[in-house]
Amino acid sequence: MQFEEQYKKLIQRIFEEGEINIASKGPNREVIGAIINIDPLEVPLLSGRQIHYEGLVGELKGFLNNVQTDEEFKKLGCNFWGAWTANGVDYSRLLHNFNGVNQLEKVIDSLKKKPSSRKHVISLWEPGSPALQPPCVMHYQWLVQNGQLHMIWSQRSADVMIGLASDMFSAWLFNQLMALATGYRAGNVQLQIGSAHIYEVHNVVEYLNRPILSNEVEYELHYTSIYDWDFKLLRYAHAPSIRYELCI
Repeated sequence: MQFEEQYKKLIQRIFEEGEINIASKGPNREVIGAIINIDPLEVPLLSGRQIHYEGLVGELKGFLNNVQTDEEFKKLGCNFWGAWTANGVDYSRLLHNFNGVNQLEKVIDSLKKKPSSRKHVISLWEPGSPALQPPCVMHYQWLVQNGQLHMIWSQRSADVMIGLASDMFSAWLFNQLMALATGYRAGNVQLQIGSAHIYEVHNVVEYLNRPILSNEVEYELHYTSIYDWDFKLLRYAHAPSIRYELCI
């Protein structure tokens, strides 16, 4: 099933089965446990509304290069981390230093040397972290089969209309880069979600009523290293953007 069909089905499921949850960021409707699978040949950018990918590319560049400040993120084209950088960015820090371990380098090395291992894991959950925004993603795991690099992206929480719409693309792009870093073909990406929720302030009817367009996405990915790369869209068919308020 195409990723956007799965995404729409999740939205419908939340409204049919979800429980009202009064959370610190506002009332929302929630289901527990959701999965979205992404085929490596489809670029998971929604067609029913425009996803502004430039900031997501800049965010991932920032994480992979251990960026910690709002100013640094903005230089990379990502302008939405300002509210959370005061005490550091765990996505960046823990990739490069979790109790003295550079998890990113270690996993790339282990994928090259021991492809059959089931220990290709990066953890982003540190209970004692002072960060204002603990990562929604708890861990990444990679598995190699038949020369393909498959990724499991596990997150504790997903704001479906804003966060998940972006996370699908970020996960796909991260796996594309890891495949280039390790010499494998990019495989499937599976997003596993604990709490999938939609805030009451997010009106989803307009998006749900729009058709899914054919996945007409063309791109260029110029890769030198996991730290030095660039991604650019050449073609992306989409309906107009819909603005959703960020609940912080």
